[in-house]
Amino acid sequence: MAVTLTADLDLTGMKAVLGAFVSAGEDLSPLMEMCGALLETSTKDRLRDSNVAPDGTPWPVSMRAQFDGGKTLVESSRLANSIQYIAGPAQVEVGSNVIYAGIHQTGGEIRPKSGAALSFALPGGGWATVGKVTIPARPYLGISDQDREDLTATTVEYLDARVRQ
Repeated sequence: MAVTLTADLDLTGMKAVLGAFVSAGEDLSPLMEMCGALLETSTKDRLRDSNVAPDGTPWPVSMRAQFDGGKTLVESSRLANSIQYIAGPAQVEVGSNVIYAGIHQTGGEIRPKSGAALSFALPGGGWATVGKVTIPARPYLGISDQDREDLTATTVEYLDARVRQ
């Protein structure tokens, strides 16, 4: 994946219990699948609906969104549609494989690979030619307070069901 978030077993108050399950040879893949699905959905919702980082900070509005009234990071929904998770026996990764996923998550500068300048179409028409473009960070991957609550509840339900077997 081009950019990923890894959620380890360090869920608040659960590390010792989960560690005991792993030490006993328990494969937590079913739990990691549930957590991955939860985080994938939450991330897609964040991109499509909220336009805020997992910590609740609003993203800087993109020039395109300012011009046409759309949402930042949602021109074609390609980024949101690319979000997926990979679950393992003791962790889950959530991310995207689109080439521009990382620059939007962390921010950075885009400079020409060859030549002196970048040229690109502007929203509403016209062109711009510049030496570099600075993309502000718009973190969409991460664990919000609501995600943490949902992950904890999911983990408690899973462990309760396993203990009762």
